[in-house]
Amino acid sequence: MRKAGRNPALEACNAGLQLIKQHALFAPIYSHVYDRIDTEHRYVSSRGWLAISNRGYLWLNAKRHATPEQWARMIAQALVALGFGYIVPRAQKETWELAVLVASMRFCEALKIGPLPDELQSFPFPEGGLTDAEGVFRQLNDEGVSRELSQWRAIYGGGDDYFIYESEPSHPRGVTWQELLADGLSNSVSDALDKVGSYQQQRSGTKRITLAQKARRQIMTLYPLLGALAASFDIEEDAQLCSQYDIAVAAIDVGVGKIWINPTARLNAAEMLFVFAHELLHAGLNHASRRRGRDAELWNVACDFIINDWLIEMQIGTPPAIGLLYDPQFSAMSAEEIYDFLAQDMRKARKLITLRGRAGGDIIGEMGDNRFTDAEAYCRRALYQGMDRCLYGSARGTLPAGLIEEIRSLAQPPVPWDVSLAEWFDEHFPPPERQRSWARPSRRQSATPDIPRAAIRNPTEEEQRSRVFGVVLDTSGSMDPRLLGKALGAIASYALSRDVFAVRLICCDAKAYDRGWVRPEDMVHHFTLQGRGGTLLQPGIDLLDTMSLRGDFPRGGPVLMITDGYCEDHVSVKMEHAWLIPQGNRLPFVPRGNVFYLS
Repeated sequence: MRKAGRNPALEACNAGLQLIKQHALFAPIYSHVYDRIDTEHRYVSSRGWLAISNRGYLWLNAKRHATPEQWARMIAQALVALGFGYIVPRAQKETWELAVLVASMRFCEALKIGPLPDELQSFPFPEGGLTDAEGVFRQLNDEGVSRELSQWRAIYGGGDDYFIYESEPSHPRGVTWQELLADGLSNSVSDALDKVGSYQQQRSGTKRITLAQKARRQIMTLYPLLGALAASFDIEEDAQLCSQYDIAVAAIDVGVGKIWINPTARLNAAEMLFVFAHELLHAGLNHASRRRGRDAELWNVACDFIINDWLIEMQIGTPPAIGLLYDPQFSAMSAEEIYDFLAQDMRKARKLITLRGRAGGDIIGEMGDNRFTDAEAYCRRALYQGMDRCLYGSARGTLPAGLIEEIRSLAQPPVPWDVSLAEWFDEHFPPPERQRSWARPSRRQSATPDIPRAAIRNPTEEEQRSRVFGVVLDTSGSMDPRLLGKALGAIASYALSRDVFAVRLICCDAKAYDRGWVRPEDMVHHFTLQGRGGTLLQPGIDLLDTMSLRGDFPRGGPVLMITDGYCEDHVSVKMEHAWLIPQGNRLPFVPRGNVFYLS
């Protein structure tokens, strides 16, 4: 006999609530939910189990008999609907509620959170196993809702409404249900990693994590674009070290795999999420190595403008209240274009501040060693794989078109400079057309006297002389002799392979030296250069332009400019041209022709 005054059904219901309260995934969202026992059946009929509102009110019919595990399963499914933002008004209300119930049921089945009550198990559910409510909703509209499924929904909620939608804000305590569910997902992932690593931390109550760690967990669970990147970086939150390195808010060091967060910046959870994603995009988009000789701080500022624009468009967190670099006029521009725009007024651009503060850019660390190169390659791959999951998986939300284009371009391996140079030669010097002539028989004519064969006519001397180009060579003292030799050797090899007749070579330091027409084969061997003083390229370009007016050089080029980039701030080239500069250097102006980076 049961003791007087005991209510087994209510005890089982309360035990189910305790199971949910202790569950790592549902504990954060349940802590903000108001659970009520609906004894008067105002929201849940005597046949139903529970109902839930978008404001977080959960009404339970504790007169229904079930095990604590079955109650935990029912409550978990209601919290899943609340956490995913499914409690919204829809035109086809009954079909939408049914779709959410099916999606939530399948989500909880994967988590193995108890069984459904017996009367809710044997029903013909839609085929396909979709776990997205929108997908199930479309499927039910296409296939129709059977009488059995309608009955299942009626038993589940026990009334006309399983969802109670209220017009007041859905997060009265200043936090969204999606964020709370994300916290729970992060806790579940951490618990799973702890168990797999064969260690379980002893916790007294709930373990306190910092906002930065919370932001990383939220990114790993809610934002597949940046999830793998977030898992690969350590977080440094030492205020003293941040002060030592002059980091006001945040910075990132790709080479050592560390993100610096200054705890004294006093960011809230949404701002921390924004800042953390900001630093991850610096790594994934390889901004450190893409600088290519540009001013480090100004390049960092240009990258910040475009990253912040994308994060605001994707609605990842909220911009810090302390301010950040954002201007709508840069939304359709690349980081390189923004840099060129800012470089027009360096004095004004120097006043712009990154997340690091006035000490400089938030991209820190040494570049050039193998560790840094390997780290950047990993970040690039991780961001590309994250984009694939967003575009082709079940992830919700959209990515800006500019970000997708930039990630895809970085995923393509760069074309070696010599291959690019060969393509440039192919464009301007296609193979000479071979023509047949009957004026003289072919050498194979003797083998077949009865069959006339035409001979291949060699290009005329006039045609050969038209296959020429100019080279303006920087021979100033800053040019590395080894790079000079490598560049001239590549030019000579490609010129020979494409039947180039001659090269008009102009050496430039402080003035121009005309070396005349040089055969490509002569450039392969020892060739004496003139100059080794300062650097001015415009006199050499003007000299070639004057020659073209006199008829000594083809009008329009082509011309190949070889320099280390340490030249005047403005160069005017009217002819078709391309630039060949060392890897890591850049030109002090916006080039109009192709640029090949010599490595």
